[in-house]
Amino acid sequence: MAAARSSRSARGRAAANPLAWRTAEPGPLTLLKGPEDYAARWVTDRLRARLLSQHADLEIHRMRAAEYQSGQLAMAASPSLFAEPTLIMVEGLESMNDAFLHDALELVSSGPAADDVTLVLRHTGGNRGKKLLDAVAAAGVVIECPALKKDEDKMAFVQAEFRQARRRIDDEAVRAVVAATGSSLTDLASACRQLIDDTESAVTRETVDRYYGGRVEATSFAVADAALEGQAARAVALTRHALATGVHPVMLSSALAMKARQVARIIDARVPAHELASNLGVAPFQVKYIQQAARHWSASGIAAALEWIAQADAEVKGGSRNADFAIERAVIRVSTGTRR
Repeated sequence: MAAARSSRSARGRAAANPLAWRTAEPGPLTLLKGPEDYAARWVTDRLRARLLSQHADLEIHRMRAAEYQSGQLAMAASPSLFAEPTLIMVEGLESMNDAFLHDALELVSSGPAADDVTLVLRHTGGNRGKKLLDAVAAAGVVIECPALKKDEDKMAFVQAEFRQARRRIDDEAVRAVVAATGSSLTDLASACRQLIDDTESAVTRETVDRYYGGRVEATSFAVADAALEGQAARAVALTRHALATGVHPVMLSSALAMKARQVARIIDARVPAHELASNLGVAPFQVKYIQQAARHWSASGIAAALEWIAQADAEVKGGSRNADFAIERAVIRVSTGTRR
């Protein structure tokens, strides 16, 4: 029961913190669950490195659940001649065959025949093998590996990478890294590693521009930032690129609405930044970007912008035959309607 409570607690932490896998502690039986392969590799690599540092003779077995042959798990988990510790890593549980499901259920319920066996299972999603997933959740550790979809989560990831390396990166540089390489967590991690390895001083926006200035992607938050700050040409260009690369118009209208509401809430506000962060539900470092946009607006101007965005939101959700045109029109209206 303790393991089950621990597993539920880990899932609860993951829901609140999509980076909880960075601090999660794997156990002898661990399920890496969710679509983010980078997170799963990160946890697995560190677990393997830790076990190897403790046992140089660690025996490692890698399997794919779809190609599994009956008896492989029992054989891998059996005592070896010299009693070496064993790490068993199984990928692709979402497409497991019946033989794996049967053997894995038996191993989880009865335990391995040998001591010092660590079993790591990888399931990217879906209902295949639910009985096994429930059994692992009750007996072992479940580490959620969710996709990082929100830009603020990606920014938190960048900050965590630099914090782990004991390096400094300023807030504008964090946003620039996400804008340049944020579509894939693997690419984002690679960019962080390159900046950490290739630089010695604090990483700034200028540093990121030197490395990735030509690779800025049109994320929804980049479109919203440009539009609310009155950068019409950039906002339109980012919108067209975003639409051309598969960003749904609803994502753009949602980002515009969120940023405009934040601006509306702080216009003429006379409270400290840390209180604004709490009121807006954002990280303290994000407040200055909202304030930066708010300087371009009057109360009546942002009210009009919210109406334009609401109209576009209704249109992209079915009220218009051309959702792309509707969102671009809203971006033009907002970015040219700013007031200094």
